[in-house]
Amino acid sequence: MKGTIVKAGCILAGAVVLGLVLFFLFFVSLVDKHELGYTYDRLTGKIEKVERNGWIVRMPFRYTVHAIDLRPYQVQISANQRILNAKLVRFNPEGLDTFISWHGRSAGDDLDNLREILKCYAFDRMEGKDCPFLTVVSVLSPDQGVIVAKPEASK
Repeated sequence: MKGTIVKAGCILAGAVVLGLVLFFLFFVSLVDKHELGYTYDRLTGKIEKVERNGWIVRMPFRYTVHAIDLRPYQVQISANQRILNAKLVRFNPEGLDTFISWHGRSAGDDLDNLREILKCYAFDRMEGKDCPFLTVVSVLSPDQGVIVAKPEASK
């Protein structure tokens, strides 16, 4: 009798742990603090921004949760191991709808893919000014040299 209760308890505990693991695998997604999260509704085709970061719980059969990294990245054009031009760029959350309509809803999920897209628009003819999802933080050219802070003059 006592062995049967222990076996039943172990089976129940195993089922609970398995259920929690499956719940986290299929229903829960993480949107980190440096990411812009958005959901895609498979039934209506509607895309909505997630207003908070952290763990996002959605029905996996209806919603897909995506995240785009908002940190700035250096993109560069180089030749023969020499950097010819470089820019510091970041994704602008205001242009999310345009980004999705031009590149699809999963284009920003892969960081290398996102960097390549931002690089293409940063170095085009308009330098990204016609692109609402791109912010050029700074332009780094080889002739800038080392920026040194000037000491204050003593009085």
